[in-house]
Amino acid sequence: MPRVRLALLAAAALLGFFFILPRLYARSSFDLPSWASPDFDYGALQRGHSPTDEITDREVLKRLGLAPAAFEYRRHCIQAKPKYGLKREGLVDVSSESLLADGWGVTVGDDFDTLPPCEHWTTVDVPSFDDVKNVDTSSLMLGVATILNRVEPSLHAFSRWLAHTGSTLLIVLVDQTDLEAEAATINAAQSKAESLGMKIVFEPFADAKEYPSEGIRNFALTNAFIKHRGAATKWFSIIDDDTFFVSLPRMLQALKPYDPSKQWYIGALTEGLFRIAKEGFKAWGGAGFFISLPLMEALSQNYERCIKLDEGFGDLLWRDCILEVTSPTVRLTELRGLNQIDVWKDISGWYEAPHNTLLTVHHWKSWHFHPIPIAHLVTDVAGPDTFMQRYKFADDLILTNGFSAVYYPRGLPDLNLVELTMVEEVEKTTWPDKVQFEHSLGKTRPALQVGTEKVSWKFADAVVADGGDTVRQFYIKQAGKEGNPNGLDSVIELDWKRG
Repeated sequence: MPRVRLALLAAAALLGFFFILPRLYARSSFDLPSWASPDFDYGALQRGHSPTDEITDREVLKRLGLAPAAFEYRRHCIQAKPKYGLKREGLVDVSSESLLADGWGVTVGDDFDTLPPCEHWTTVDVPSFDDVKNVDTSSLMLGVATILNRVEPSLHAFSRWLAHTGSTLLIVLVDQTDLEAEAATINAAQSKAESLGMKIVFEPFADAKEYPSEGIRNFALTNAFIKHRGAATKWFSIIDDDTFFVSLPRMLQALKPYDPSKQWYIGALTEGLFRIAKEGFKAWGGAGFFISLPLMEALSQNYERCIKLDEGFGDLLWRDCILEVTSPTVRLTELRGLNQIDVWKDISGWYEAPHNTLLTVHHWKSWHFHPIPIAHLVTDVAGPDTFMQRYKFADDLILTNGFSAVYYPRGLPDLNLVELTMVEEVEKTTWPDKVQFEHSLGKTRPALQVGTEKVSWKFADAVVADGGDTVRQFYIKQAGKEGNPNGLDSVIELDWKRG
């Protein structure tokens, strides 16, 4: 093939990676919230999330877009009591309590001073957890290949799971060959990361190829990992800049059964079988995958041999290089709880599923939109295992902590099955075959009729209160929506504190 044609094809691929794909991912049937932009700085949304920066009720409601209009309001308070030996479950029963008891809701107008207080606290046992500052995760080093202008806006989201952990985040800047050229921007990002309690290291991309693919740019992490590894490093994790860890200590616990002195390639498949049929068995990168030190050393030593295998995408090249250079062959070891989330449309069925293990969330600000870093605040007082944990209340209401509170007027469905609200590809309009998600999600059930069979309050925001001892969550059902005919917005506030 002539060199000019090769150059044009490579340039087109590069254009797609940086420009077309982000726009494709942003396609949606609804308007995007401001925080859904890849360039949004979560620092702008964290006023009131610091123990030293309290926020008034009026400010909360203004941020929610509720004041000064009248709205229906309920408040319930939960005391999370850590208990040793307890593990995360698919569903926790707190049916001694009700969230929708008759007469409990009040109508709040624009003449209020403060919202009605809690009358009592419900105690819920939660798995025990340590302050992240007391857990050393320095044996795990993380790496992401991205462009410079996506780094600084991502730091607040990274800090939710990386700050004060001991782990280092290595960032290969795939659009920079010389860090000195953008020293001011890089130094500012470095300073901000340090102020947030994170250890990050930058590395330029210096491959000699004229038109390197996304795969080769991502695979550059191999040599960078070996260059920057610490004395304690045993594991390396490859992630995307929209990969979110629920807890790095929990992540290391999940890796504990695997001897890091041996060669390991650990990750998760994508959700849909049709993608696996196209690309084969591999660890999908956005879910996060893990490579032990001996295997990473082998990949780095064979870098030049491996880049000849490139077919354009990073997680393919990682897999193909591993298959090429290992003997006996190191195959993918699947680890449940790592989530690629390659699904579209209404993905509430995924979030409201029975996640007995939840380690990562992906695509939360690209393929779909949910303020994961804000929803994650509850873990500071209730622990990581309560994040997206489901709780069953007495009135056929299921709380998915940090996502939704759902009332089932016609009775509860089989909550062991996953509600099939999502489709497997952006252009799809019909539901997939029932076996499409069975390997990843388990057996599914048909989607319920919104407003008659399922009435939802969606998580909208959370703030820290009482000097950091309490996290206030707000779930909203908008006026005029199905299941909300009275013309008022409806708000459920849930306050969490550690018992």
